[in-house]
Amino acid sequence: MSHAISDRIDRFVGWLKWPVAVVALVVLVPSLLASFELLVTCGRHPETILPFIGGAGLYLLAWLWTIRRWRTTLLSTFEHEFTHALFAILTLHRVTELKATWSRGGHVRIIGLGNWLITVAPYFFPTVCFFLIPLFRLLTFVPSNFADAIIGAAFIYHITSTMRETHGGQTDLKLVGYLFSTMFLPTAILVSHGTVLAFAWDGMKGISIFWSDIATHLQSLAVLIGLGA
Repeated sequence: MSHAISDRIDRFVGWLKWPVAVVALVVLVPSLLASFELLVTCGRHPETILPFIGGAGLYLLAWLWTIRRWRTTLLSTFEHEFTHALFAILTLHRVTELKATWSRGGHVRIIGLGNWLITVAPYFFPTVCFFLIPLFRLLTFVPSNFADAIIGAAFIYHITSTMRETHGGQTDLKLVGYLFSTMFLPTAILVSHGTVLAFAWDGMKGISIFWSDIATHLQSLAVLIGLGA
C-alpha cells in the first residue's frame, strides 16, 4: 500500500517538475531582491549576526587551511546522501539503504519510483542548518550566541561541501537535467539560504519578514508587467 502511495506522489511530483521550474524563474528576481535587502540590513546592523558570522568565519578559515585539502569526504557524502533519504521519507518512500564512504562516494536505495525533488535536494537544502534551527529553539538552555555560531559554521559547511559535489559530471544533475537545474536551483538556493540567514538575524520573525519581502517583490513584479493591481 505504502509503495503504491509513494508511486502516486512520485507521478504527481514528476508532473509538477516543469511548472515548478517556471515558477522558480518567476520568483528568482523577487528572491534576489529580498536576499539583497536582507544582506543590507545585516550589514547596517552587524551586531545582530556577529555570532553567526563568527561561526561561519571560523569554519571557513578551517576549510581554507586544511579541510579543502582532505581527500576523504565522508561527512559531506553522508550529509548529501542523508538529504536524499530525508526527501525520500518526506515523499513517503521507504529507505532500504544509505551508504557513505571515505573516498568512493555513496548512495541511497529506496522503494518506489523516486522523483526529481529527492534527486536535487542536496544542492539547495542545507540539511544540518534546518535540523539545528528547531533543535536550538527546543533546547532553550543553549545560549543563543553559541547556537547562532554553530548554525553559521553549518551554513558554510553546507556551501563548501555542495561546491565540492557540484560539477558537470554529477549524475544527480544529469538525471534531473541541466536545463531544469539551471531554472530551479538558483531560486531554491536563494530562498533556503536566505531563510537561514534571516533566522540568524531575527529568529522566526526574521524568516517571516524575509518571506514577506519575497511576496511583496513578486506582487510588485506582477504590477510592473500588468498582471496585478
